[in-house]
Amino acid sequence: GFEYRYYDDFGVSRTYGFEREHLGHDMMGQIGTPVIAVESGYVEALGWNQYGGWRIGIRSPSGGYFYYAHLAEYAKDFQIGETVSAGTFLGFMGDTGYSDVEGTTGNFAVHLHMGIYLNDKDGTEFSVNSYPMLSYLWERQGGALR
Repeated sequence: GFEYRYYDDFGVSRTYGFEREHLGHDMMGQIGTPVIAVESGYVEALGWNQYGGWRIGIRSPSGGYFYYAHLAEYAKDFQIGETVSAGTFLGFMGDTGYSDVEGTTGNFAVHLHMGIYLNDKDGTEFSVNSYPMLSYLWERQGGALR
C-alpha cells in the first residue's frame, strides 16, 4: 500500500551542478516506500553522493549496473563487494542529495532515481531508459500507469 507514480523522464534536462541529461528514471512516492533490487549482483557503490544522496549501485554478473539513488536509509549495513539477489530489500525511498553536505534532504520531492547501465559490444557503458521495462512489469502485475 505505498502510493507512487512515474512517468518517462529519461533524457530530460538537469541543471544541479552542471547542465546534463537525466540518465535514469524517477519513481515518485513517499518516505519509507521500500526499494527492492531488480537484479542480482554485488554492491559496487555505496554511501553519499552529492547528486544521488544515499545511494547503492549493484553490478550484475553480466556487467549491467543498477543504480538506486536518493534513499532515506539503507535496509541494513551493506558492504562494498557484498552479493545481493534480485528481490533484496535495499532501503527506503527518500529525498536525499543535491548537496555536498552528507545527509541533506528536501531539495526535491521524494522519489527513487533508478539508473540502468549496460555495455555495448566494445565494452563502453551506456545508460538505458528503464521506463519501458518498469511499465511492462507494473502492467504484468495488474497495475495501470499513473
